[in-house]
Amino acid sequence: MKRFCYFAVMLLLISVALLFYIKKPDGKPYLELSMFERYSEKVSGNVSDFASQGADALSTQAKKLTEKLSFSKDAHTPVVVYKWQDEQGQWHYADTPHPNYSSTVVSLDPNDITVLPAETFQVDDNQPSTVKADVTPPAFGVYDAKNVQKMMQDAEQVKQLMEQRTKQLEQQLKEQGGN
Repeated sequence: MKRFCYFAVMLLLISVALLFYIKKPDGKPYLELSMFERYSEKVSGNVSDFASQGADALSTQAKKLTEKLSFSKDAHTPVVVYKWQDEQGQWHYADTPHPNYSSTVVSLDPNDITVLPAETFQVDDNQPSTVKADVTPPAFGVYDAKNVQKMMQDAEQVKQLMEQRTKQLEQQLKEQGGN
């Protein structure tokens, strides 16, 4: 395999090299070094134009984004945030008070803030404000005795099916071998 790869690479290199020597009907070779020089100049010009346009576009987008994310023109003005606690004891923070919980106003220093997009809350009048699941966790976690017993029965059934399949395959091999 190693020799084949070596042979294939060498054949490819020789084929490309021959394109510099084999001539077209007009007497010029199929490949010339001057062709590469022209294309490299053209490509490098296109790449530099694209890179400069990309840098300008990125800088303008970054300026727009920082303008959107700035809270105020004065960097020392405190930012007002609302916080509330849900039934599970989890604290939530947002720029608007939650409609179903009593929210506390918190004043923050803008120099210590990491900006994240705010969540929106839609209250459905048809649904109760809290929904509790009627699921009781198993006493022993995932190792419930009933689950373990069911898994053992399933494993035994799979074992029996595999033994039956093995016997059938051996029988078919004997029948084919006897012919």
